[in-house]
Amino acid sequence: RTITRVSRADVERAPVQSLADLLKLTPGVDVRQRGPCGAQADVSLRGSTFDQTMVLLNGINISDPQTGHLSLSLPVDLESIEKIEILEGPAARIFGSNALGGAVNLITGTGEDSYLKAGVAGGQYGLYRASAAGSLHTRRTAHHLAASRTASDGYMHNTGFDNLNVFSQNKWKNAVLPLDMQLGYLQKETGANGFYGAKYPDQYEAIRNFFGALKAETTGRTSISASLSWRRNYDHYLLNRNRPEDYENFHLTDVYGGNFTASLAGSAGRTNIGAFVRGEHIFSNNMGVATAVPRKVPRQAGKHYDKADRRTSVTVFAEHNLHRKKWSASAGLSLNRNSYTGNKINLYPGVDLACYPGRLWKLFASVNRAMRLPTFTDLYYQSPMITGNRHLKPERCTEAETGAKISLQGMEARLGYFYRHTADAIDWIRFVPEEPWHTQNLTELRTHGLSLDASWNVQTMYGGCWIRSASASFRWMTCDKSSGEYMSYYVLDYLKRRFSFSFDHRIFRKINAAWYINRQVRNGSYSQYHPQDGTESEVPYEAFWQIDLRIYYRTPRWNIFAEATNLTNRRHQDIGNITLPGIWARAGVEVTVFQQ
Repeated sequence: RTITRVSRADVERAPVQSLADLLKLTPGVDVRQRGPCGAQADVSLRGSTFDQTMVLLNGINISDPQTGHLSLSLPVDLESIEKIEILEGPAARIFGSNALGGAVNLITGTGEDSYLKAGVAGGQYGLYRASAAGSLHTRRTAHHLAASRTASDGYMHNTGFDNLNVFSQNKWKNAVLPLDMQLGYLQKETGANGFYGAKYPDQYEAIRNFFGALKAETTGRTSISASLSWRRNYDHYLLNRNRPEDYENFHLTDVYGGNFTASLAGSAGRTNIGAFVRGEHIFSNNMGVATAVPRKVPRQAGKHYDKADRRTSVTVFAEHNLHRKKWSASAGLSLNRNSYTGNKINLYPGVDLACYPGRLWKLFASVNRAMRLPTFTDLYYQSPMITGNRHLKPERCTEAETGAKISLQGMEARLGYFYRHTADAIDWIRFVPEEPWHTQNLTELRTHGLSLDASWNVQTMYGGCWIRSASASFRWMTCDKSSGEYMSYYVLDYLKRRFSFSFDHRIFRKINAAWYINRQVRNGSYSQYHPQDGTESEVPYEAFWQIDLRIYYRTPRWNIFAEATNLTNRRHQDIGNITLPGIWARAGVEVTVFQQ
């Protein structure tokens, strides 16, 4: 499979202040921002939509059932991220349903040392960020706590935001049953200028998010992993923050789950079996079925949730992995039963193959299937701009992939091709600009894609070279649809081509620079709003270059940086009418108070 890994070192040198900005620099990942620095962003893989990409925290699915717009609103600080693993392509056999386009797995850690550090940063548009993090290790325990607050006045009218993030991880190193407990809290307020309709520049959204998980895992020839998790999200939305009486939404979603996996290694390979249970529930004043007894909205006098819905999903899977000197294979089957589909059992098989014709080469191929259920927004949402559809069917896909990888001393390269057939694809569409967007199952989508990735550890290859590392990536995609003519809001607005190049080099002694150069060409168009007469016209997305830079000085005690995004000052749109900022300069310092 095609897997991209982002290391802790990659996180530390990237010119970013949020997870969304970090993923946007990662090859193969399409992040469509409505606001920078984590204000609001959608993540997708291989031309899929944001609802088709699963987001996991330490292997636990925390994707939001209300809408994928909230999947990157996570109670995890950048300081807590140890690495990120990005699996491109269907992942139902591994993670269950809804991983149709792929999965992004955020992996946190407590580190190996006890330490305490604090940092501050500031920049244009009234940006400030304050953070603190620490870890404490004893002979039997490890504890980690990180908190940050990031805020800005906004780069134009009503784009200011204020984000608070707290995350803790606690491990008990019991020899019989090691335990890992995670707790997180996110609070976010965003001026949502045009986020969900260009006619409304004074939109507002506030989110509160709670997450908790307890995991136990054993290791050895026979290993067992079990976890319990819960995620609660409060969402408050105003069409006009100055006139709440015009249109106001309140939503409360609960996601609770349990995972169990057993792995047995033997002479014939390794066998994995397991089960996932996931429950999803929503209370809302907009989405769901009318309730007999309304429920009070917390912190909002006189406001109530009067609609609700719930669904439960159970997945059982088994796979076998076989490794030999010149080849390896993995085959498995996932069985899913979901209350939304009337408890019908759906099967998702998959096969991955690899062979090693030489010491340096690897050839691989895979075929996998997946499904995605419509979100509660797809089913129920009603507003002046959009209308849901209660009769949507799940969308399904089959994807085949093949490629080759070569590994040399200090250099890696990978070439891949994939083909995905999607049936009953869900999209927001309309036929004329004047009508609201509405959800519909499209007939078919056929997506082809090529990828080329290369990375160089220049220090390993050439010793004392001033360049430390470099990487390059190219992505090409095309998608054909078998349905009538219409305007598509998401499905057909994929990245046709993307070129990425980055390198890290020494300037003087401990002063270094990291450059990120990207060019992207997006398919499709958006309805440009003309405030003078209230009309709209279809405008194609423009291709653009973006150059980001961080200059940093790092010692065991100090980390001082200055960075700027969009050095060419090119205004552009990732989605719809929302013009993103030009150059944005920032600087900051982080000090390690103690480390042992």
